[in-house]
Amino acid sequence: MTFTETLQLKEKYLQYEDLRALAYCEKRWQQDGRPTKRWELVNFLERMLQELKTSGTGYPKVLLLRKKQIQRRTFIPAEPGDKSTTAQDMCSTCKGSGWRATNPADRTSSYIPCTCKAGTANAAIIFSPKKSL
Repeated sequence: MTFTETLQLKEKYLQYEDLRALAYCEKRWQQDGRPTKRWELVNFLERMLQELKTSGTGYPKVLLLRKKQIQRRTFIPAEPGDKSTTAQDMCSTCKGSGWRATNPADRTSSYIPCTCKAGTANAAIIFSPKKSL
């Protein structure tokens, strides 16, 4: 699995400069051991944004977008060995994030785990018993 597959980026929509920056990120991603866990990937993306900015190359805006989406849990990166999720496999309620709004019409609504497969995984994490120290 490549860096662009992990972030589910479509290279055909990127400009030449963005592709050059992504090639650099791909190389660094492999050197860093291909991080795919949520916060490892967020930290890696932040490092890449800083490195690309200081080099004067500039960074693809989609990297900042993906970083924010991962932080907000509106995007779940593809795991190694997982088949990429297609639109047909995705839940229509949560769009694959595993979270759904309690009141979709209200912008201030809170979010709860969805009833789909991704939401079940979120619920297991949230509602698992805490171990005392």
